[in-house]
Amino acid sequence: MIRVRVRGIYATALSQVLVDRGFMLADVSDVLRDRLRQPVVEGPAEITVKSVDDDADTLLVLGSPWDYGREVEEAIVEELRYVSVRRGRLGLYTVVDAVSLGDCKALLPGGVEGLVQGECPPKGEVIRGYVVKESLSRGDPVFVRSGVALVGLYTTVYTPGDGFSFSEHVRDDARRLELVESIKAEVDISRVHVRFRSNSKYGEPVEVASEARSLAEMAMRLASDPPQREPRILARGEYISLIYITSPAKSLLDNIRSKIHPTIEYHHSLKAGGFEESSLVDFSEESLRLGYATSRIGLAIISYIASNLKGRKVTIDHRIPDGRKASLGPFTVDSYTVGDSVRMVLTRVFKTPGTLDGLNVEKKPGDYSRTIIDTREWHTIHEYYSKDGKLLGVYVNINTPAEIGFKSIRYLDLYIDVIKKPGEEPEIKDSEELERALQENLVTRDLYEKAVEEAERVARRIAQLYRFSDNSS
Repeated sequence: MIRVRVRGIYATALSQVLVDRGFMLADVSDVLRDRLRQPVVEGPAEITVKSVDDDADTLLVLGSPWDYGREVEEAIVEELRYVSVRRGRLGLYTVVDAVSLGDCKALLPGGVEGLVQGECPPKGEVIRGYVVKESLSRGDPVFVRSGVALVGLYTTVYTPGDGFSFSEHVRDDARRLELVESIKAEVDISRVHVRFRSNSKYGEPVEVASEARSLAEMAMRLASDPPQREPRILARGEYISLIYITSPAKSLLDNIRSKIHPTIEYHHSLKAGGFEESSLVDFSEESLRLGYATSRIGLAIISYIASNLKGRKVTIDHRIPDGRKASLGPFTVDSYTVGDSVRMVLTRVFKTPGTLDGLNVEKKPGDYSRTIIDTREWHTIHEYYSKDGKLLGVYVNINTPAEIGFKSIRYLDLYIDVIKKPGEEPEIKDSEELERALQENLVTRDLYEKAVEEAERVARRIAQLYRFSDNSS
């Protein structure tokens, strides 16, 4: 069984997903152990799944063997459906033969172009190296370093190198001394560097030493074998990927968590928003546990956030599946209404002349926009007006349903858009970008089909809603 460690704001629901999919939980927190009441493994995990510290909308999947990481990721994606995935091309610490292209560039296996850290080899030279940084966003390079690194459950062994070091999570001095003593008779640390991973605190010293010896022998053998002229992978390292959890996927996690522990609507969306939203969730779920509230209080929290934002400046966190992001605005929150969802109207007055993006329509100082956001809709409407109130054009961005927070409004852009210009029929734009994202596995088939369906629906709708006249406003 593949052993998985789960951490972060999605831990309860994701742990249940993984257990149901046949994985074994390891290194489980006391809180999670009490909630799930499922069999767990005492000891180290092979794969870690956790929310990213500075980006709570995103999950990190990391670990080895490489195939295990891919299997865990695929199980999560199949369950959550509406997610965006950015996968490492080769894997961290993967050992490769690469061909120098000059200027510290190198051709890696699979046609990947990377950068060489350290001394730049001459053009045409073959490099035996290992991946030290993966490309997880479009345009970011893979970095490789000359040498060999091999990853085990307890240790990572490097050559060239010497000595040893510890993960920051191995803090006990007595344990550190025990681990060092265990490898002295097994590994020549004048020829390789041994780094004790966080898992080393769980292993028996003799087991840790045996792994380090095996990895050191293999590392020395790989380092001495002559490289080939063609790029190739010699040893896979750690699997790594980032999964962006959209609001519909968070709703699926809400439903799973609600069967385990008192959970309000929008739990994961609000938890990902920040400290203030998280505190409101904790209070509300304690009220739910005591019988003083219902799960619908989640919508009331979003309404409360919208009421606090009215009249204030906000930005839109515009995320793109390939990893790029943009901050749109600032906008002024003009109004909000609450029904089965929260609907907000944002305004912005233009101060400089130019052209309205996507519409190719001139804008002048004093012209303004109205942006309409609804937390249940898969789009965002941008209406553009002249200073005297004449409608200049409509641009509808197709995206996942927006999440409203104190700091920003968040969604995942789905590339495809719908525009309507004066005197013209609605036009669907950038379908090829969405198609490319599907081919590159950046969006799931579910996201792709939903985006196409929504664009077609919006095109029919705005053809009826916006007629464009001299006095439209």
